[in-house]
Amino acid sequence: MSEPAKDIPPPQRVLIVRLSAFGDCLHAIPTVVALKRHYPNVEIGWAIEELSHTLLQGHPYVNQFHVFPRHAFKQKRGNLFDRMRLMQRFRKELAEVKYDVAIDLQGLTKSGLVSWWSGAKRRIGFKGEESREFNLVFNNERVAPTGEAVHVVDKNLTLLRPLGVRIPDKPEWLLPDYPEEFEQISPFLKECGLLQNGQTGRFALVNPGATWFTKRWPPEQFGEVARELIKRHDLKVVIPWAGQEELKAAKTIQELAGPGSFVAPDTNLRQLAALTKRAKMFVGNDTGPLHLAVALNVPSVAIFGATDPLRNGPYGSMHRMQTGGVDCHPCWKTTCERKDRACLILVRPETVLTSCAHIMKRLEGSQGTAAAC
Repeated sequence: MSEPAKDIPPPQRVLIVRLSAFGDCLHAIPTVVALKRHYPNVEIGWAIEELSHTLLQGHPYVNQFHVFPRHAFKQKRGNLFDRMRLMQRFRKELAEVKYDVAIDLQGLTKSGLVSWWSGAKRRIGFKGEESREFNLVFNNERVAPTGEAVHVVDKNLTLLRPLGVRIPDKPEWLLPDYPEEFEQISPFLKECGLLQNGQTGRFALVNPGATWFTKRWPPEQFGEVARELIKRHDLKVVIPWAGQEELKAAKTIQELAGPGSFVAPDTNLRQLAALTKRAKMFVGNDTGPLHLAVALNVPSVAIFGATDPLRNGPYGSMHRMQTGGVDCHPCWKTTCERKDRACLILVRPETVLTSCAHIMKRLEGSQGTAAAC
């Protein structure tokens, strides 16, 4: 744990700026937690976009969310005057709080603008490659992440240094509890035999979705993994999805996995969180639901295609990562120049299952220790 700088007055009101996407917002949670742990009396606001807000609304450490009117900013909805009115309302809402510090975790022009609109005298952002577009124009304190800060979570935490915050050795996630959402998904769990007398049964989440084609491991491979999780580890498998393409992939996985596998109902993010929280394990691509599982302390096996697991992978030793290990990885591209997606295709189901077995062995060992105690 790093030592804080001395003689730094405690901030009164701090605005976190991390607008999108919800996986990236989950990467910002340890920054919020570390700030609140160090300064218990600080009031924290968060400028965020609507989708991520639905997931994080009710967070115990955030006093106020400011929902950024993304469509008005991008000029995609309504007439010009309506969009201007929405943006003006957002700016006024920020300014009325009178933040003394804004922390820009996104490093883009729009996040820099939001930081500036807050009226905070101290506007802390990234220096170097983490600051993109015209972001550097808007922030007046810029921090270059240290060489050890490879993962995006560690990079985010470095922005707390100017405030004298101790950077924790082990980042900490904290999310709302989602009790209402658990009640909403309980009928599905009961139907699958996964909820009896208030106790949740053993199941893994197998998630085939991802926005980029270069992040998606084939559903046929996931199906093989799901089948063997049922057979080898006596786990049932639940397959979440979002959108018709992912639903098709989920049904393919269920057909290949056979009895003991279930396609989840259509869930919103909070219902997905309530479901994920009760899983024994998560297996999936680099996508928001993976980062949700990590934030909920669910051991995860992640398959990485175009993106870098060292920067974006599941944080912590309880998780496992797999990639094909080709020279062009990571490319950070949405289309594969090789045309074969080798970084994904070369990941074999048996390798993923080996990672799953490591996690199950650790889980069963910890339960045995707890029972012995």
